[in-house]
Amino acid sequence: MKLTAVMVTCPERGSVRAQTLANLGATDWVDDVALAIDDGASTDDRIARIDATWRKALAIAAESRADVALAMEDDLDFNRHLRANLLTWSRLHGATDGGAFFGSLYNPGFYAVHSRPAHQYDVMDPAGCWGGQALLVSPALARYFLTHWSEERGEPDLRMPRLASRLVPIYYHRPSLVQHIGQVSTWGGRAHQAPDFDPDWRAPGLRDQPTSMRMKRL
Repeated sequence: MKLTAVMVTCPERGSVRAQTLANLGATDWVDDVALAIDDGASTDDRIARIDATWRKALAIAAESRADVALAMEDDLDFNRHLRANLLTWSRLHGATDGGAFFGSLYNPGFYAVHSRPAHQYDVMDPAGCWGGQALLVSPALARYFLTHWSEERGEPDLRMPRLASRLVPIYYHRPSLVQHIGQVSTWGGRAHQAPDFDPDWRAPGLRDQPTSMRMKRL
């Protein structure tokens, strides 16, 4: 399975972005990381700028040759076996056929409508979840998002699960593989964290992997 990543960020968050990239570099992630940067030129409306930057990130994911893109925010810490855990996650095994897939690696405490802890996932109600901290989006679904974006309302982290639910279940990895370290939301919301995050958790049978990371700026 081929993975890639794209980070939503802005110039004024350079310090926290650098820390998040360093945190990712301390894991076993070896795949590319692109930056979708809010240049602030389009509007003074913060929500509109976040929306435009997420659509930029989705455009990068849509054009990727990877099976799945990790679309993430810029204030995170990560499970150190991130990539290996993803590659063994049963929910991702069907994402190599070029179809739609949507999931999250971060759960601040949402209620699951269907849970399979032995298989490391919960299924969520699309109307009852939010958050763009760490989303798994297949290129096909990213293209669907961009085509149908205006058919749902609200911030990007609300639109995406609602749009995705038209095609696929909303999977959340159990336990969370990322942690939110930000204290101030980019749009002014309250701080939150994943209560089930474990930086050392590994799927049964995993061995330590070498760590390295390549980053490119797009």
